[in-house]
Order: sequence, then structure tokens, then C-alpha cells
Amino acid sequence: MPCRQIELDDESDRILSALAQDYEGDLGKALGGLLRDRESIESFVAACEEDQRDALLVQRERAERGFREGRFTAWDEVKRHNNL
Repeated sequence: MPCRQIELDDESDRILSALAQDYEGDLGKALGGLLRDRESIESFVAACEEDQRDALLVQRERAERGFREGRFTAWDEVKRHNNL
């Protein structure tokens, strides 16, 4: 099994230590679980994007067309309109 030495900031160390409680206090298992979960999440997001590909392309084209044709609202106008 590979062994790595890493440095964490205090907040990350606190979070990892708390997560390790779910892994019988084993920091290595907790970190491994996080990495595997991240990969699973990325695969899930990619599948969702592929399932919604056509709708996403329509939205992107509509936004780009509005920008090209000058049909966009300046941020200052959005803030004014919404009392921000």
C-alpha cells in the first residue's frame, strides 16, 4: 500500500478527523473514501450532463445568441431592477 505524507491546514485537518470517525478513526480510509466518492460524483454529473445534453445546448445557444445580438442586461441594471 502506498504511503504519502501530506500537510493540511487546520480546518481541513479538523474536517478529515471528524470524517475519520465514520471509518473507525482511520484517516487513510477516510481520505480514500473521499477520493472514491469524488470520482463517483464526477461520473454521476457527467452522466446527468449527457442525459440533458440537448437542453443544455439550447440554453447555451440562447445565451450566446442574446449576447451576440446585444440582448443582454447590464449587471448595473439587474442590480437596480432588483434593489440590490
